[in-house]
Amino acid sequence: MGHWARFVWSDEGLWPGPVDYHDLRLSNHPIHLEFRGNVRKNIPFNFLREFIDKFHPVQVDSSATSHKEVMDLLMVGCERAAIDIFSPDKEISLGHAVSEQIMMTINIPSDLSLTYITDTLSPRLREVEKIGPKSILLISKRKGDLGFVFDRLPQNLRNSFSWWLAPDEGEVIPLSRAGQVEGWVLDGARLLGD
Repeated sequence: MGHWARFVWSDEGLWPGPVDYHDLRLSNHPIHLEFRGNVRKNIPFNFLREFIDKFHPVQVDSSATSHKEVMDLLMVGCERAAIDIFSPDKEISLGHAVSEQIMMTINIPSDLSLTYITDTLSPRLREVEKIGPKSILLISKRKGDLGFVFDRLPQNLRNSFSWWLAPDEGEVIPLSRAGQVEGWVLDGARLLGD
């Protein structure tokens, strides 16, 4: 089980930080990059390719909703690229047909409730289980939410996927129920020692 250093790409460097794009400490950990907001729409592919060449392995979550977006990321050398689990089925299945290096992302809503797990997330997981990749990145925006969701998912769904967990806490959290946890995506600055 790996620990990946999680950063958000910005014009000023990697956040939390800022950490310079050329900081040699980045080579000590596999890197998980997120592209948000306007940066997401204008990913600097040439610069990203150089970054990946220097600090491989790098996986990227750009909030992609199409197979073309994730294919572009894989073409520049990403270890894995993410597509939103609520993207159209066709986009998820097309991406998966081309590469096993695609993971689906679940962004836990900040207004989380048990109803979200039972009425929205669990049915969607059952749908994509038949068409999509087996890797899922679960991301929380509030402390405690990731454990709450993961521990309440039905056992068969937890065991149907390989999970990458990105808790808001930025560190490994205790889970009361086992699942196939492939890796943890943790606060990059902490992993670097900042």
